[in-house]
Amino acid sequence: MGYWDPSRSLGFQCRVSMDPIHIFYLEALSVLSALVWAISQPFSTSLECIAIFTDNMNTVDMFNSLRAQPKYNPILLTSVDLSIKHNMQFRIFHIPGELNTVADPLSRFRNDIAIKEAAQHTHLPLQISLFQPPHLTEGVAKK
Repeated sequence: MGYWDPSRSLGFQCRVSMDPIHIFYLEALSVLSALVWAISQPFSTSLECIAIFTDNMNTVDMFNSLRAQPKYNPILLTSVDLSIKHNMQFRIFHIPGELNTVADPLSRFRNDIAIKEAAQHTHLPLQISLFQPPHLTEGVAKK
């Protein structure tokens, strides 16, 4: 999994051992991780809305409609809880895969490519860190 903040030239990546068949789950979890990171930054107190881009249209649809299969609901619940708690809106936008030239190599730990591609977008060298996905909201307990 990977995401980056082009305005600060910061990249984040996380190794996962999940089967590639779960790519949609990982894409959604990456978006949530980016949201959690953005909300936790000192600059976020002056923001009203956070924009996150992904090359996975299913992920865009899930977050923008707030509808998903039950196994993805904890990701949605966590994002909505954060939005309410921090009084901040978020929007997820689609970016074509061929333009997603930094986050995609970050997610594959191809840091050489991510660094080279980031240099095309920003004057700062890309700083790469590891991240852990957030704990997910489980919702109301069943009786």
